[in-house]
Amino acid sequence: MENTENTRVALLSVGVLLVVLAILIGSAVFAPAFLALLATLLAWANLAYLVFLTVMR
Repeated sequence: MENTENTRVALLSVGVLLVVLAILIGSAVFAPAFLALLATLLAWANLAYLVFLTVMR
């Protein structure tokens, strides 16, 4: 069960990372400042989520 949770968290992290990368790539085409800010906020949210999960174990 522990392994399944670790796998789920890892996949979620990779998914969020891919979304952030997609936003950063898209920011070269559309409104760079706004999308870069959004990507930064999402990255911090992901980091905070992972730290929260680690601490709550």
